[in-house]
Amino acid sequence: MTKTARQLQEEGLLYDVFEQELTDIKDRTYGLVSELSRVSHFDMEFVMSLVRKIVAKIGQDSYIVPPFRCDYGDHVFIGNNTYINYNCCFLDSAKVTIGDYVYMGPNCNIFTPCHPIHHELRKEKVTEYALPVTVGSHSWIGGDVVITPGVTIGENCVIGAGSVVTKDIPDNSIAVGNPCKVIRQINDKDREYINSLILDDETKDSKYKQEHGYIYSAKDEAIFNIVKDTVHYVEILNKLSNSEIQRRRDFLRTFVAKLDEGAMINSPFYMEFANHLEMGVNSFINYDCIMLNNAMVKLGDNVLVGPKVSFYTAMHPIDAKQREQWLVYAKPITVEDNVWIGGSATILGGVTIGKNAIVGAGAVVTKDVEPNTIVVGNPARVLRKITAEDSKKYQEELAKQKDINKSEFDKMMAGQWYNAMDYSMLKLRQENNKKTEAYSRITINTLSYKDRMAKAIVKEFGENANIIPPFTCDYGCNVKVGDNTVINHSGVFLDTNEINIGKHALIGPKSGLYGAIHPFDVEARNEGIEKAKTINIGDGAWLGGKVTVVPGVSIGKHSVIGAGSVVTKDIPDDVVAVGNPCRVIRKITEDDKINPIRKK
Repeated sequence: MTKTARQLQEEGLLYDVFEQELTDIKDRTYGLVSELSRVSHFDMEFVMSLVRKIVAKIGQDSYIVPPFRCDYGDHVFIGNNTYINYNCCFLDSAKVTIGDYVYMGPNCNIFTPCHPIHHELRKEKVTEYALPVTVGSHSWIGGDVVITPGVTIGENCVIGAGSVVTKDIPDNSIAVGNPCKVIRQINDKDREYINSLILDDETKDSKYKQEHGYIYSAKDEAIFNIVKDTVHYVEILNKLSNSEIQRRRDFLRTFVAKLDEGAMINSPFYMEFANHLEMGVNSFINYDCIMLNNAMVKLGDNVLVGPKVSFYTAMHPIDAKQREQWLVYAKPITVEDNVWIGGSATILGGVTIGKNAIVGAGAVVTKDVEPNTIVVGNPARVLRKITAEDSKKYQEELAKQKDINKSEFDKMMAGQWYNAMDYSMLKLRQENNKKTEAYSRITINTLSYKDRMAKAIVKEFGENANIIPPFTCDYGCNVKVGDNTVINHSGVFLDTNEINIGKHALIGPKSGLYGAIHPFDVEARNEGIEKAKTINIGDGAWLGGKVTVVPGVSIGKHSVIGAGSVVTKDIPDDVVAVGNPCRVIRKITEDDKINPIRKK
């Protein structure tokens, strides 16, 4: 008797992702998670009524902050007193088990499905198998963590923000990095450190303790009300189109601590303490950024923050018993003038990024960054200093540009330096914003219009191609999607030059393809000057979830890029590459075709 796709899935065998039985389940779940994404964070009763329809089990006093994404829902099992923060994603083709008293930060991702490494097994049908993921009780998973198929995280563990967990983590461990590695065991000194932050003064309330770096209760009523009010305002902001620049700016000024002339934030955006955000003149925060700004986040003048950047000032105790009392402390983040933070970077509490510094795409910044310095990687390390030679090189390139009468759009398309803040370019982005925002609001009742809307956004949309909403791009006219290619949800494409995606390619959720380059020359960058390089994704390539691709990169045919990777250089055909920065670890061979299922 032939097994159904669902039976094959349950047994960890290869199955067709688009088999009708599975598609029906995913369509039902998509309808529910889409409805959940439109519900207010603090309409808790309604949120939980939807969550209980989505997941197989959620225990007593557990909560999921919307938006939340999963594929099936009936493979998700969540214990008691567990808190899953904003914008988490569980691709639950296999069982996802989360224990009791687990704290999961924003934008975390649990991926259980694995496509075959060999492209021929992904070509005629999009096939996959799935491996279960378990997160043990009393663990804290920092923001922007990726957990890959088959991983078990033990009990009482702490996983650092921005980590990519590819192997099992034993009990009582602190582990960080990409790939995530154990750095030490949890011990009594962790409790002692938190005890040193306790202010034994009954005249000081939780707001005072928060502002001065002491331990405070996150459930304090005054603290809770600030978060509730802030989230309410942010939800209103996210309903305003990014094309309504002045309206958004005027509204932001009604509730953030400081928003100087020319400062702006693009939606989607999330933060929890409006009184802890200051933005200087002409500073800009791009799509999909997150701020857990329990302490102050100060952005100086002319700061550029790329898409999908996260700022985490909040710190939980390492000791689980202290953490489970909802104790928190926070350290401020300061970003000085003229800093450029690349897309998908993560900035941790207590960090100061000095003037004119550049943070590379996908970097995880855990320490101060000196002025005029470029940092990259996870954890971020100094690549080099910015010097006068960088400005000289820019000026020389600018001098070589011919046809000075070209429009800014033509300069962009030619890969030349152009002014992104020119009115004509702003107008193009505003028009495209309206299209992508409508696309991202697609519900189960409007799914039939999805492909027609996608064709109206991108330049080429191949036969049987599939872009799963939400999806964001700057212009659309530079995005080409080949036949039978699938782009999973929450992708952000900065298509300032061509982004060419071949046939039969698979791009995982929350991926960022960033074509724009800002000059290292500060004055030029502050004027809105940038240029772009083409990104090419070859036929049959597979990019795992939360992959970042920087300008000018080509990924070869049939190659596989591991989840959470940051691709900074060309990747040849038929290889597997992983990490930050992404490096080739091996060739794809015929053995991958003969033995497609791997346990890790």
